Amino acid sequence: MKITQNLHIHSHHSCDSGCAKLEDIRKDHEALGVQHYAVTDHLHSQYNISDIESCRHDFLGWNFPANFHFGIEVSLIACWERDRIAAGDFIAKGDVPIYGFRDDTRPFDGNMCIDLTENDIRKYGLEFVVGGIHWPLGYPDTRSGVIDNYFQQEMFLAAHPLVNVVAHPWDSISLAAADWFLHRDRKADWTIYNEIPQEMNDALGRAILENGKLAEINLPCVLKVPEYVTRFYMQCFSKWRDSGVKFTIGSDQHSAHPDAELFSKMEALLDEYGFTENDFALPFETK
Repeated sequence: MKITQNLHIHSHHSCDSGCAKLEDIRKDHEALGVQHYAVTDHLHSQYNISDIESCRHDFLGWNFPANFHFGIEVSLIACWERDRIAAGDFIAKGDVPIYGFRDDTRPFDGNMCIDLTENDIRKYGLEFVVGGIHWPLGYPDTRSGVIDNYFQQEMFLAAHPLVNVVAHPWDSISLAAADWFLHRDRKADWTIYNEIPQEMNDALGRAILENGKLAEINLPCVLKVPEYVTRFYMQCFSKWRDSGVKFTIGSDQHSAHPDAELFSKMEALLDEYGFTENDFALPFETK
């Protein structure tokens, strides 16, 4: 099938190494024949809100076509991180909490949030919200603890009233399993995907469906991984599809230009697993 949407793109305004210019995003996706595409820069906390504001200002400065959409990707953080940032409790210590406080090893107390409000959505003209997990909350000391931590986060996103799309399920869990967030010299441990219980995937699929969310098929998360991880994702997505879940496509582009080869590979994989255009939806039309 032909991929006709890309609803996960980072511009040069994004805090996470994005470098695509908005006009290039338009030109590139028109050349790819993508009918709907969107900029979705990162918001980890209100510390990053100026990035969204600058992107919105840039976006409004162009006469973009109606099929170029303005969204956002929010991260889950612990509530204590949100509160500490709101209080400015980092300036004296010289911290720069672009990603929150990832070096804080306090145990996770179960209280998590996205640092986005309905007022932010109105103020910045956000057409939809993509919610993603980018790290563990706290530092689980067992592999089962890592999986449970991510599962809690996935379920939180699936139920959150402001989230429209659950981004790249389970992404970064391979880094959490390797304790990469504290020890950056370690390589990702992809084998943890083999240990994710089927019951968790089933429960997440039900939560996405029952809460009226869309699930994202993220190109690099499915394709730039070991083959058994690709199978994990496609088997999971196929089962969700059969239960009624609808999907979006996202390239998660951080580079200046999209990788056209990823699109063609994903199209072939979607055909292999029996996906059709009817399995995909647009969040700004379903919310």
